[in-house]
Amino acid sequence: MSTTSRTGSVSMLGRPNVGKSTLFNALIGTKLAIVSPKPQTTRNRISGILTKPEGQIIFWDLPGIHKATGVMNKRMVSIALNGLDSVDLGLWIIDANRDQKIDEFIFGHIKSRKPQLILIMNKIDLIKKDVLYPMVDLYRNAYDFKEIIPVSALKGDGVDRIIPAIFKYLPEGEPIFAEDDLTDIPERQIVEEMIREKIYLLAKEEVPYSAAVHVEAFEEKGKMISIIADIWVEKESQKGILIGKNGEMIKKIGTMARGDIERLLGTKTFLDLRVKVKERWRDKPSALDTLGIRS
Repeated sequence: MSTTSRTGSVSMLGRPNVGKSTLFNALIGTKLAIVSPKPQTTRNRISGILTKPEGQIIFWDLPGIHKATGVMNKRMVSIALNGLDSVDLGLWIIDANRDQKIDEFIFGHIKSRKPQLILIMNKIDLIKKDVLYPMVDLYRNAYDFKEIIPVSALKGDGVDRIIPAIFKYLPEGEPIFAEDDLTDIPERQIVEEMIREKIYLLAKEEVPYSAAVHVEAFEEKGKMISIIADIWVEKESQKGILIGKNGEMIKKIGTMARGDIERLLGTKTFLDLRVKVKERWRDKPSALDTLGIRS
């Protein structure tokens, strides 16, 4: 007996640092999005493709929605809101440990658009059940959610309920992408994200937020891929921090990033990282266009 195939796009939205990228990676079964304890890590739309017997889900991991200042942050919020407008279903992800009151800034955008939504209450491992139950009632009474699913993305609790729930609300249709496709994001962009993640993990204070990565060259040379990537920072002092004493910091970033890149590409990789100062790049539309951060 044949079954109906369902295919559609699903955006993942919420405030910065609610665990969207951790959940995104868990749902598609591989690591495509940066995971960092620092907020506002995701700067652009990252897509992940999940193909199952029931059909195909195209996930969009979006930047966190927040009251933005500065050109880059405003573009990031615009990317997130556009992602909410152009999908079949949204997952609104909240931090159950912090979002025990509704974020009216995000909720205002939701109410004005009235998307089809599933509420994901993440980080339930950090709260007690007597706190969780009133939260469920609060959110259920505020909006017509298709479902409310408490989870711990980090521990995997409840995550297996999300995919079956999504398929119930997607339109009928055949898969768009091949069964083994994981993303429609170019390899160059994934490499940039992998390098940027290591900067977030290893550098401290303001440096990660002032840093961007742009792949300048990506070439196959025999059985090896050669990658040249520029790391942009806004100040000479930040350049010094990223290079480190005797180049130790940039070597560490490169070594860690190269391991992830080689696993992604399945081949040996030569990675050349070059740190450059581009003052106030976050406020320059042309620089943001180069990085693909377009609202």
